[in-house]
Amino acid sequence: MLPEITVVAAIIRDHDNRLCLSRRPEHKHQGGLWEFPGGKVEEGEPLDQALARELNEELGMKTTGSQPFMTVRHRYPDLRVTLHFREVTAYTGEPHGREGQPVEWVPLQDLSSRQFPAANQPVVTALKLPRQLVIPPEGLSHHDVLAGIDRLDPDSQGLYLRQWSQSDALPELAARCRQRGLRFWIRDDAHLATREQAFGLHLTCGSGLYPRDLKKALQTFQGVLSASCHNEQEIGQAVEWGAQMATLSPVQASPTHPDARPLGWDRFQALVEGTPLVFYALGGVTPQDLDTALHHGAFGLAGIRAFWKDNE
Repeated sequence: MLPEITVVAAIIRDHDNRLCLSRRPEHKHQGGLWEFPGGKVEEGEPLDQALARELNEELGMKTTGSQPFMTVRHRYPDLRVTLHFREVTAYTGEPHGREGQPVEWVPLQDLSSRQFPAANQPVVTALKLPRQLVIPPEGLSHHDVLAGIDRLDPDSQGLYLRQWSQSDALPELAARCRQRGLRFWIRDDAHLATREQAFGLHLTCGSGLYPRDLKKALQTFQGVLSASCHNEQEIGQAVEWGAQMATLSPVQASPTHPDARPLGWDRFQALVEGTPLVFYALGGVTPQDLDTALHHGAFGLAGIRAFWKDNE
């Protein structure tokens, strides 16, 4: 049995939307790597209080508000760790290394140049992603989809153009997304995703759509690579492909796939644990399920009608 620890870590932003990072001392586990500041949770200690205590001890700052960001459960060769990442919503004081550790404010686009512990890597990806991945319902006209795009919130929602990826209307839909600053995903076609400047390329694991020429095409695609997963084997395939995020479904019974056996939240959590992907829970979920999803290791939710706003 590996030793286990529970850690709380902070997402701290300044007025320029830079993120506060600290570097681990060389003599500690994962020493020399950059991390989101925080520390061990004491037995029975609420997470918000543990974070406030750690940030005061490490950075000399007072935290007056925080909220859940995501939970990562990771297995190192010598340690199991559960990391509760919380986003700091209010603080006073300028963070500095009270224990002599380097502390820096780093722009979001520069995070990829830093070396992080493996358990932190999904958070680096998640910081670029929306909480909701919205899929247009079947049977809409492209005018309906254009109107729906205008109703989506670019800050909290992204759009998966699943059934529209091979449509003649795709260039118009993609242009509207780019105009609104809405992150959107294309299905299975890396060349098309590059041409339309898509934020993400979503691969369908179970379909075998990963020929050798796609590997070459991915060399030119600069966006986020994601995958559609339903079981442990497909998650492994997504990791092998180099995906950064995945949808995992069906979590609960869904009218779009009535014959599919739901995973349930406990099985969902067991599948995502220790996997270096950002997961979206899909299937029978609604926006009200976000807290439950976060508790079970997801970063966000994906769905169709519960997330798509029809004309009023």
